[in-house]
Amino acid sequence: MAPKKENSKKVAGNARKAEEAARKQALADQKKAAEEADKWSKGAKSNAKKEAAEAKKAEAARRKAERDAQLKEEEGAAPAKPKVPKSAQKKYMPNRPSKVTPLPTAEEPEIEKINNVVVPVNSSGYDVKKLEKLDPKGIERHPERRYKAALALYEERRLPEVEKEYPGLRKNQRLLIIKKEFERHPENPFNQLRVAYNASLDDVEQVIAYEKSGAKPDLE
Repeated sequence: MAPKKENSKKVAGNARKAEEAARKQALADQKKAAEEADKWSKGAKSNAKKEAAEAKKAEAARRKAERDAQLKEEEGAAPAKPKVPKSAQKKYMPNRPSKVTPLPTAEEPEIEKINNVVVPVNSSGYDVKKLEKLDPKGIERHPERRYKAALALYEERRLPEVEKEYPGLRKNQRLLIIKKEFERHPENPFNQLRVAYNASLDDVEQVIAYEKSGAKPDLE
């Protein structure tokens, strides 16, 4: 019995199918290999970046350790500063400026004490005629008690005038000008003839005599 003859068309079709399957498999294998290569490349780059950051951090720590060691060595070589007690610090501490700065005033009469009597020396501003009529009992003994009230009256009278003279200034600046004027004004109790609060009547008469003569008393 003779063998059956194969169909040529069927054989050709099977061959094409096998070839197409082989081509698809080759493409799939190629794609898979490319994906694995890309994945490996990314992993290698990430590791390299991480290693570089760690190396940089380690280098910074090494430099810091070197600086600290050098500083410690220099401090050990330098002579130790002597400790100053707190009491000595307070003793030699420079004086701090006072919160209240005294206003600059004109030349004030020099004050000397004679037998507990306050005598204004070189105070030629006093009126001799008033001195001649002066009652020793009426001489100022406590100027500090009247200073505040006298200044308030002087400010009340002068403030409107100063506002016209200096319209661009603030009120506190005008009051400062007025107070500066008052420091050398005759209405200031400290600019008036005065003696110590416990001066005797004889001491007061001695002060009046010095003022009338205009001579500086012998303090020796």
